[in-house]
Amino acid sequence: MRDIVIAITAASYSGNKGATAMLQSSIKQLYDIYGHRLNINLMSTYPMEDKKQVPHDFVKVISCKPEALVFIAFPLSILYIMLKWIRPVGYLIEKNEIIKAFKNSDLVIDEAGVSFVDNRGLIMNIYAFICAAVPMLVGTPVVKYSQALGTFNSIINRTLAKIILPKCKLICARGQITLANLKEIGIEKNVILCADGAFTMEDSIYWNQKISKITEEDEFYKNNVVGLSISSVVEKKCIKLNIDYKKVMIEFINYLNKEDYHVLLIANAARMNSNKTRNNDLIVCDSVYEGITNQDMVRWYHKEMDAEEIRAYIGKCRVLVASRFHAMIGGLEQKVPVLLIGWSHKYQEVLDMFHLGRFTIDFSELQFDTLKKEFENFMEHENEIKQKILDNLETVQTSSRLNIEYVNKILNDIEINSKKKAGLLNINNPDIYLGEHIACRMGYSSDEVIRRNAASGGMVTALLCHLLETNQIDGAWVTKSVIENGKLNYSTYIATTTDGIKDCSSSIYMDMPLLKHINLVKEFQGKVAVVLTPCLMRALTIIMEEDIALKDKIVLKLSLYCSGNHLQRATLLPLEKLGISLQNANRIYYRRGHWRGMSTVVYQDGTEKSLSYTKTICAYKNAYFFAKNPCMTCQDHFGKTSDISFGDIWLKEMKNNPIKHTSCIIRKKRALVMYQSAVKAGTIIDKHISNAEIVHSQKRALVFKYNCAKAKVAYYNKQGKSIPIDISAKCKWNHKLAYYLANKNNEYSKNYYDRLKKIPMPLIYYYMCFIRVLLSF
Repeated sequence: MRDIVIAITAASYSGNKGATAMLQSSIKQLYDIYGHRLNINLMSTYPMEDKKQVPHDFVKVISCKPEALVFIAFPLSILYIMLKWIRPVGYLIEKNEIIKAFKNSDLVIDEAGVSFVDNRGLIMNIYAFICAAVPMLVGTPVVKYSQALGTFNSIINRTLAKIILPKCKLICARGQITLANLKEIGIEKNVILCADGAFTMEDSIYWNQKISKITEEDEFYKNNVVGLSISSVVEKKCIKLNIDYKKVMIEFINYLNKEDYHVLLIANAARMNSNKTRNNDLIVCDSVYEGITNQDMVRWYHKEMDAEEIRAYIGKCRVLVASRFHAMIGGLEQKVPVLLIGWSHKYQEVLDMFHLGRFTIDFSELQFDTLKKEFENFMEHENEIKQKILDNLETVQTSSRLNIEYVNKILNDIEINSKKKAGLLNINNPDIYLGEHIACRMGYSSDEVIRRNAASGGMVTALLCHLLETNQIDGAWVTKSVIENGKLNYSTYIATTTDGIKDCSSSIYMDMPLLKHINLVKEFQGKVAVVLTPCLMRALTIIMEEDIALKDKIVLKLSLYCSGNHLQRATLLPLEKLGISLQNANRIYYRRGHWRGMSTVVYQDGTEKSLSYTKTICAYKNAYFFAKNPCMTCQDHFGKTSDISFGDIWLKEMKNNPIKHTSCIIRKKRALVMYQSAVKAGTIIDKHISNAEIVHSQKRALVFKYNCAKAKVAYYNKQGKSIPIDISAKCKWNHKLAYYLANKNNEYSKNYYDRLKKIPMPLIYYYMCFIRVLLSF
């Protein structure tokens, strides 16, 4: 099935932990629905910090700082909508990282907690407009996740809202006041009511256990604990009204301590090592803590906590006095009574869902005496408040889940009607190429020695060694190249030691009839993993269906991506032309080292001779000289009958990575368990890779196998033959020419070998490059 790609804006892991709570909740629910198909582009205003804190490998952090969005991406998106029909211009605009991320996403979820609010000011409302406009201009629909909107009394704010909000795919209003505000400006059709997304953030077992241990060991938490969420936002608003917010908080804490309450200071927004107050309550909390009389009765942790960690601490409080909106949400979710100090209707409409709207204080009326009076009244109704939370929480959480339920419906419609293409290849149905599978991963062996001799990241070798060491297999059927008496050959055997597996860690690019050695497996006593090319794996699978004993013995089938197999002459001819003799040699490594690597002939005395793989062996191979005839029409590139298939990642962004990676496609649950055991043991270092990225990484091979298919069928029809292959892919003139040249090259190499020997190898290399260009568009 196709990837689901979602861009999330106005949320981050660092800074505002309310935004983090919404982010965690939405991503968890989305992953529960889409699993390994899910890919998130997090459009982050704090990219460096978020990259350090992101907990999921399928979340890609995209730098989307306000200045880059407003002054670069927004103008580019306007140019894009005007000039995208001029393909070179559209192509250049799509090079912008922000534009590219939005363009390649199926849907944008705007998780701003509040937007288009009069008292946020002109700049913030223009920014909210641009956040929604940029993805819309490049053709990606936008959903406004549960948030507060309005009022719209300002002419500019009202105008901006009326332009952009009706164009949103969906607006999730966070409460009745927001619904009324939207209705006032005529926006109703694309609006639904959904409670705040953070209500459905799951508690963390890890943090609950850790915080429980901390609080059990600290006598402080055994007394009445009042949680106090202090906000830099409320402080700024109070300053404008000449209200000393910090002084009020200090006086309130001193009062609470005199009344024998302990106080836990909470920074629900934090940015370590930053002296800026935006999304950062650490500075104001420090000031308040320094000013209180009895610090022994106060706990203040100067650090940036996870959203789940904060919520676990709130759960240890008797009551919560909150100036941060999502601290309030955390208190309600933890069934802790909340007294709110707020600045917007966004607080009121959420508390109204619990029939607790009267337990709020507007920041404009904040004075110590007022706060003290409201707190005393609040505590008199503590039990009543607790009961109302209990009575209404489940209903509110059900409403919160509607956010993702509606997003899911929208994504289902997008998926059904999607016409998104990855250039030449169909990423709407990547299973055409990949086969049925349950996960895609990329990674490398943690053992540098294994990687040194591997063609790519050494994942196959690392996995087999781990399975052998943990007794999940008793042997592995592996193969290596050998040179005997100056002749190129191969050796295949059941390896029962890790050294035996490691000795076969490099790819081999020559025809090997391995199934004639099937008795090696049949006669072996124990569980076996096998490594074969796709065509041999298909044949083995058929044999296993007829031989139950063999089927029981082979517990893991590993296949290697294969663009086609070749006769030995594809190796021997370039060696001969370079004057590299095989006499007294014992081994050839086809590819070692970074990216495409080097080919190396190893001699018995330990000396080596290396050559450029790309400009020699690969040149003949990728120009389809000496190809096996069945490989010219085979479409099983990824080994669809295997349990796991492995191969290279030929993506531009991987070229400069100091460690070469391998991608893999996992098809069976048992194989996934085995693979995950290697990852858990640290044998394999891995992360997420999307279906589309795997398809892209093998683009030219797939274009030859699928887009050239009609040309292949036409060729065989002229010979009075038929071939059962998929011809649905578009076959352009360049694909026909590529197949024509490939087919002629294959015939020429077999019929006119002596003539081919006389053609300079650099000419073969550039000729191969020309064919690869033909397969690139």
